[in-house]
Amino acid sequence: MESIPTTAPQPPTTRVAPVVEARSLSKRFGATKAVSDGSFHLAPGEVVALLGENGSGKSTLVKLLSGVLRPDGGEILVAGEPTRLRSPRAALDAGIVTVFQEILCARDCSVLDNLWLGNGSAVRSRAALRRRRELATRAWTALAGRPAGLDQPAGALSLMQQQICVIVRALLREPKLLVLDESTSTLDVTLQQRLFGELRRRTGEGMACLFISHRMDEVLTVADRFVALRSGEVVGTRGRGETDGRELIRLISGQEAATPPRLERAASPGEVAVELTGVRLRPASAPFGARIRAGEVVGLAGLEGHGQDELIKAIAGLHRVREGEIRVHGSGVRGYRRAVARGVVYVPRDRKVEGMADVLGVLDNYGLPTLRRDQRLGLVRPGRTRKRFRQDARTVNFVPGRQESIGRLSGGNQQKVIIARWLAAAPRVILLNDPARGVDQKTKHELYQVFRDLAAQGAAVVMLSSEVGELVHLMDRVLVFHDGSLSAELAGADLTGEALVSAYFGAGGRSVS
Repeated sequence: MESIPTTAPQPPTTRVAPVVEARSLSKRFGATKAVSDGSFHLAPGEVVALLGENGSGKSTLVKLLSGVLRPDGGEILVAGEPTRLRSPRAALDAGIVTVFQEILCARDCSVLDNLWLGNGSAVRSRAALRRRRELATRAWTALAGRPAGLDQPAGALSLMQQQICVIVRALLREPKLLVLDESTSTLDVTLQQRLFGELRRRTGEGMACLFISHRMDEVLTVADRFVALRSGEVVGTRGRGETDGRELIRLISGQEAATPPRLERAASPGEVAVELTGVRLRPASAPFGARIRAGEVVGLAGLEGHGQDELIKAIAGLHRVREGEIRVHGSGVRGYRRAVARGVVYVPRDRKVEGMADVLGVLDNYGLPTLRRDQRLGLVRPGRTRKRFRQDARTVNFVPGRQESIGRLSGGNQQKVIIARWLAAAPRVILLNDPARGVDQKTKHELYQVFRDLAAQGAAVVMLSSEVGELVHLMDRVLVFHDGSLSAELAGADLTGEALVSAYFGAGGRSVS
């Protein structure tokens, strides 16, 4: 008698082709090997984190996948088929949509036009325009939590809103592979979580995502797999649950993960450097006061748009407060020139647009604000600028090379040059607007030490940060903003990640009103 199987026969398994697979990609720029062995794949429905320090080859790999660059060797397969991505348009046609580290908005065009930029043919009918507006509103609201003013120029948006704009633009293309290159660096805690939720929804429908971030907590939260890149080579792949942050740091650096150096807090701050009295940032916000002393590193924090960005620009003389007074070393600040005359320097958040001239050389970018020091009989002596730069470059641990323009440096090295430029002005108050945005961990720790050293030399360092770990690790005190006003101050044992996030939403912390 024929036996009856106890379980039903299983159909043969079929292997689903990766959405995109890179096989032994290589790319060289002159004598420099940017990528020598880039091999990895992305399956439908997964988020893969591409990890590496600045200069490891991440940006080059992204540009190869996006059709911006062509590989010297190796191949790219899309849905299992070898594909030549000869241009960014070819990559888009293949379903690969990239949100680059640089925020690419047409500032004079409307938000709506930016969201559909390059997506399909020109729209003529009212019905088609109405449909585009509906889709744009739905996608923006899903990510931002509230609708956007679609008819305003993109240049009127905050940096975070511009970041939302380019992410929504990418999502409206319904990508098969979404590449996010440091796309969370300007987002606050709430928007990061909304983005991660949207990624999970999209990957649940089969999209793949290549996720790049220097924030290890984000990577460990959102990624299903981790691909470690070092010196242009993939040196390891790990799955969720198979690794932790320490091993990932070891993979990408080649060294055991070290505990960040302990940064000494200010023992006894000096005289008052910045004094705020009865400051009201907005018509409906509460007035507040605060003092920042020489020798301190003071953080400004809060959810995006709650007042911290307005305040740091007001101290720099770039924004006018509604009421109250801002005094720097005893004198009122009325405009940027007055602030500079009082020893105030400001490092902006958007270094590409506000902080540097990327078509100029590194030395030119460094020397512009202090060029008078290098003049003799009305003529600039480049040798003097070069000598000053060598000294200030050592302070920020930057090794000058033969780069033609600052735009070809990594984000971390660009920031080092910008900070070195302002060190040359011998500042008494240093205002830093999210200075470690898009910078790898090693460079961050180098910059943190520079900031603490400046404070130890008597400068007052005021730093706006969107990164909770940075605020806890670096600051003497953190001033938290909510609804356009200073709502809490955290210091010492009270300065924890949990307390900060709670204060962002108007709870916890010591009231300073």
